[in-house]
Amino acid sequence: MTSSKYYEEIIEHAKSNQQEEVCGLIILNKDLSINVKKLKNNSGKPRECFAISAQDFINNKLKYKILCIYHSHPLTNEEPSRQDILASEELGIPYLIYSLKSNNFFLYYPESYIPDSLIGRPYIKGLYECTCLLKDYFISELDINITKWNKNYWLTESDKEANKQLNKILNKNLNKIEIKDIKKHDVIVFEVKKEARRHVGIYLGDDYFIHQCGNTISRRQILDNRWQSKIKELYRHPSLV
Repeated sequence: MTSSKYYEEIIEHAKSNQQEEVCGLIILNKDLSINVKKLKNNSGKPRECFAISAQDFINNKLKYKILCIYHSHPLTNEEPSRQDILASEELGIPYLIYSLKSNNFFLYYPESYIPDSLIGRPYIKGLYECTCLLKDYFISELDINITKWNKNYWLTESDKEANKQLNKILNKNLNKIEIKDIKKHDVIVFEVKKEARRHVGIYLGDDYFIHQCGNTISRRQILDNRWQSKIKELYRHPSLV
């Protein structure tokens, strides 16, 4: 299954039982492909909430790398309930919610989430994108948790709206700086193609940056003339000024 289309299987799963919440796991395989693993909802009130048995969860955690837990909301919108938030925080695992009512997704990242390696990630919509790498870099390298900067990590399909959202988040939480003053840990915003979705990376110093492209694994790459020509804006966290 391609990493950019896995959510279609979640929608299909949700529509197969429109009276109850369905649930399952998003798993990363050793070959960097992903699977949607459907599980039984063991809740006593499946119309209102879901529950994965402890045995099912443990068995899968021992066998696979769990990227995310997903479930549907047949009667309400896509926003996580208080129970969803508490459970996600307790497990330290993101929750992906699909609403049959609104036909929208919500991807919630708990503050307790601990990122894995920043290098060698495959592109996976919502879970391993350039903005996710930015969030995880700040946690891993700077011990700064910026998870709450964005409530829903399931980005809009509209490039224009995605750019507006990115611009709003960066300008609200970071300081814009002159491109000539770039230094380690600065956030680079690239305009790869005019009016297309903007791309972000983080400057590592010594003319290198780290980023997650949509067509390859996350990597450390030289900030050569080609990439320098695509820099649109540069931002720095207030604590680093």
